Amino acid sequence: MTRRCAVVLLAQALWPADLAAQLGEVHVGGLVSYGSGSAYQGGAGLIGGISAGRFVYVGARWVYYTGDSGVESDGFDTFSVEDRVDIFAADVGLQYPFGPVELVGGVTIGALRFSQRSSPITGQGPEPAGSEIATEFLFAPNFSAQFRVLRLLIIPELMLPLSGSPDLAWPVDYQGPVVSVRVVVPIEVDRIRH
Repeated sequence: MTRRCAVVLLAQALWPADLAAQLGEVHVGGLVSYGSGSAYQGGAGLIGGISAGRFVYVGARWVYYTGDSGVESDGFDTFSVEDRVDIFAADVGLQYPFGPVELVGGVTIGALRFSQRSSPITGQGPEPAGSEIATEFLFAPNFSAQFRVLRLLIIPELMLPLSGSPDLAWPVDYQGPVVSVRVVVPIEVDRIRH
């Protein structure tokens, strides 16, 4: 078997079965999200993007996570600490039709805006309430599957955010996988003509 024949056979084996796919779709919708790190507990946001040829996906997202609260001590006083994070990012991925499902592997690149509010617990001293903000670069490999349900796309996603440690007064648990479900309205831009 020649190298050329092997390339042709491999291309045919990997070519999507649905050759009448759209040339493009615009995706607009929202998402709900939850992560194992305490900063990512419970979030919701907005998402928008373009699926070019249902082969490449490029989009943007904003997600607000309500975070978590806890009690911290500096040895003298005890504080109630609330951690929250916002994601402002762009998504890039390769999309592959696999029967009725489309699989997407890609990355999310952007910024994480951590905010932390601490206040002394009643009766613990004169320390005033304080708040801090730290911004970190975000790089997050992700994998998702797109399911068409009626006129919507339901997209479960697994993301692993990688970022630097935010420089805040109290440590923040910012590591661990994040699971999201996107509900998207796909708007067809154009269709391949035969």
